[in-house]
Amino acid sequence: MLQTFENPSVRDLAWVIASPAMLQAHETRRPVFSTQDCSAAFAKALAKLQQLEEDPAPLLSYLEQFDGHRVGRYFEALTHYWLQHLAGLEVVANNLQLRDGKQTVGEIDFLFRENEQLIHWEVAVKYYLQLVPDCEEHEYIGPNTADNLASKTKRLFEEQLPRSTEQNLVRELGVLDGTGSIKRQAFIKGWLFYHGFPETPGTCPSSINPAHLKGFWIRHGEDKLPPQGQNVLWTLLEKPYWLAPKLSATTDGLINRDQMELLLESHFNTKKSPLLVAQLELCASGYLERLRGFVVAPQWPN
Repeated sequence: MLQTFENPSVRDLAWVIASPAMLQAHETRRPVFSTQDCSAAFAKALAKLQQLEEDPAPLLSYLEQFDGHRVGRYFEALTHYWLQHLAGLEVVANNLQLRDGKQTVGEIDFLFRENEQLIHWEVAVKYYLQLVPDCEEHEYIGPNTADNLASKTKRLFEEQLPRSTEQNLVRELGVLDGTGSIKRQAFIKGWLFYHGFPETPGTCPSSINPAHLKGFWIRHGEDKLPPQGQNVLWTLLEKPYWLAPKLSATTDGLINRDQMELLLESHFNTKKSPLLVAQLELCASGYLERLRGFVVAPQWPN
């Protein structure tokens, strides 16, 4: 899927389009841009992605206005670029503030038009750690524990997507064609992480796409890094570059297992914040990420 894209930003853009949806698209009350939709969109965008791989300047210039370390903001910027510049769709609004008098009551991530159909998307890239096997949605917890899958899906489908009422849109944007028959979808990507190796989720909640991306998580000082073969190196994944599996043409920024263990020891001696690490193997074009995982403090999630 991503093998041909070596430029990191183009690779991340391709991942935004082509990676599997986190949520299962089987409930009419939980409308999702599905993995099948993603595959079809990637096929349509492939030629333009290949052009960007040859000359990434337009994408890099666009991304300069989104400096920062927020993974979600980077993901949203790439989504915007895809919709507008690769899919050629009319983006009617992005981050549209909804007001009731002087009070802001919410926001709409994307409102765009495709073949005369007005579409409202709420977008997010999420990372959740499964607390115990066979658990419920609320026990898929964000690495910093402030978020969980149950609260996110509840907010998404019960609060955020229903905001694109005809009344709200007309108040902010004036009269628009199609507000009475708007299509609403969640565009949610990301990774779910499982304790130990291999990454086996057991029985997933029915809301989760079985083909979701998987990683591991371990507690520092209690669990060891995963086993590895020869020609393997490690790296820390820095925000906002948590999207596509890392591809490195050189060994710059890559370290061996012993060095990674020393780095983790130094970090957790003074901090409790989780770290996202990746294991990379030698490949034809350098070193390619084969596995990623969160290392958390011993007391996590408390």
